[in-house]
Amino acid sequence: MVRWFASAAVTALYAALTAATANAQCAPPGNVATACTGDCATLKAPDLTAAKNSQVNIPLMFTQAPNDSQADRGADEVAAIAFTLGAPGTGTSAPLTFDCTDGNLADGSVTGVPDNFTVVIENAQCTNRNHCLCADTSAGQMRDNFVNIVVYGPRNLPEQGPVQIPVLPNSGNIVTLRMRVANEASATIPLHIFSGLDTGPSAKPQFAANLSLGDKSACDVTATGERSNIVYDHGQITVTDGGGSCVGDCNGDGEVGINELIIGVNIALQLQPVANCTAFDPNGDGEVGINELIQGVSNSLNGCPP
Repeated sequence: MVRWFASAAVTALYAALTAATANAQCAPPGNVATACTGDCATLKAPDLTAAKNSQVNIPLMFTQAPNDSQADRGADEVAAIAFTLGAPGTGTSAPLTFDCTDGNLADGSVTGVPDNFTVVIENAQCTNRNHCLCADTSAGQMRDNFVNIVVYGPRNLPEQGPVQIPVLPNSGNIVTLRMRVANEASATIPLHIFSGLDTGPSAKPQFAANLSLGDKSACDVTATGERSNIVYDHGQITVTDGGGSCVGDCNGDGEVGINELIIGVNIALQLQPVANCTAFDPNGDGEVGINELIQGVSNSLNGCPP
């Protein structure tokens, strides 16, 4: 389930859900000043290639820290995560945007949510603010170039009784964003996960959030002392001029090679994500159909259209 909220206090959603379940006193929350070393959780943004004006699926992957032998506690049992993905998050340009309908994210903009979890895109709408992802620029609203994301469970609350808080999967996709590359995008678009380690020009933008973790016991486990408990693995999108106009041309070199056809077949069989080659998904429906494979084969044999 995906929800759009225009509230700066998105982490309060998780706190409200878990406050009644906390049965042990939490350690004082840390203040991230040192990068994670040793046993760390991981949040990873991908490295992708996409053409201008094409849609690209951006899967964000999370891995729990190794087991620390503490039941319901720590960065190995993360139950909620809040973070900002910058694209790039600095400056005023927005090289990546969501398709929007009636001031809200279009259907299919956010997918890949684990079972029994909800995703909140906090800055989707411009309600009571002059900036958001679905801005009405003709009305003076500004389009955000970052995405505020919260993932928490359970998806459905019981009518009565205690709330059983689920733990995120040990490893895998926690959310996939479908965004569109702007025609004026530069050669690369950073996919930056903001954290307390960002300072100076790279500090998080106004109205954004630093990465934070909550465990099953409703404790903030983002840091121990000043040491972060999570590694942030940034990504980027390499922008091409023509890759999206030629079905099957994954790397944008104007040709469709055998290796690219194999990628297309694997995506069609759901053995690889569409994000591995968005050029095989020209209609942006998140799938590779037989007609798209046939067009890719034709482009391989006859060359890409001019």
